[in-house]
Amino acid sequence: MSTVIPFPQRPAADATTPTGAGGIPTTARPATVARAVYTVAETAHILSLSLGSTYALVRSGEIPAIKLGGRWLIPKRRLHDWLDNLPEATTEDVGRELDRLERQEQRQRRRTGA
Repeated sequence: MSTVIPFPQRPAADATTPTGAGGIPTTARPATVARAVYTVAETAHILSLSLGSTYALVRSGEIPAIKLGGRWLIPKRRLHDWLDNLPEATTEDVGRELDRLERQEQRQRRRTGA
C-alpha cells in the first residue's frame, strides 16, 4: 500500500500573465533559501555588540569566521557551536567586570569634572 500526497493546484495562467519555460509564471517569486552564514552586522546584532567590536573579534579569530572575496562571513553552525561552548561566567567574573566598569566610570567623572 502506498501513500499518495496530492500536489496543490497551480493557479491557472491567463493571457495577461507572462510565462517562462514549462508555463511557470515569470512574475512568481523564487523560493526562499535559508542562508548558511551571517554577516558581521547580523552577528553584531545577535551578540548585542557594536559593529566595530564584532569586526575586531572576527579579525582576532575569537569569533569563528571566514573571509570570502574580501568579505567576512560567519557560518551559522560554527557561531552557535562557539556560543554553546563558551565558559559560563561565575559570580566572581561578574563582580570583577562590575568593579572594572565602576573604575572606568570614576575615571571618566574625574576627567569631565562631574
